[in-house]
Amino acid sequence: MLRRRLESQPEVLQDFELAAEDKYWAGLQILLNGHEACAVYLLGYTAEMILKYASFRITGALPATPVAGRFGPIRSWMQFRNPSIPRESYHSLWFWMHFLRGRRRELGYPFAPEFDAQLVRRVRRLYQTWWVEMRYRPDLVRADESVEAYDHVSWLRASRVRLWS
Repeated sequence: MLRRRLESQPEVLQDFELAAEDKYWAGLQILLNGHEACAVYLLGYTAEMILKYASFRITGALPATPVAGRFGPIRSWMQFRNPSIPRESYHSLWFWMHFLRGRRRELGYPFAPEFDAQLVRRVRRLYQTWWVEMRYRPDLVRADESVEAYDHVSWLRASRVRLWS
């Protein structure tokens, strides 16, 4: 029944922002309960939603804009400009970060150098820790990796408006 209810409503951009916020707090709670792998998975998902939200916003989407049909143009843009970066079924943090940075530069408002360096550093570290496919793997996440992921995702969350404005 839940699936039917969810499928009956088109996915809009605001859903990404709400999902990111929900998963962030769930990830923190799970981290505090000592479940590192689950926490990293939810926190990585949060980072993915934050980066996707910002990416769609800079392409002109508003919170109520349906997201269906918006992935293809981004894929095409990336294939032309960064063909070596795989999209990983649109789950790659590296893919979304590179799209966001490149598109902003193309539009004439790149990130300030200090902010850009922080973004690259933090997303790189998250990309090395989180992978959507980790859901199929045994729990190998160390406590220090989960705390580091939390720190990087918290920075992204605090910077989320700056990513697209």
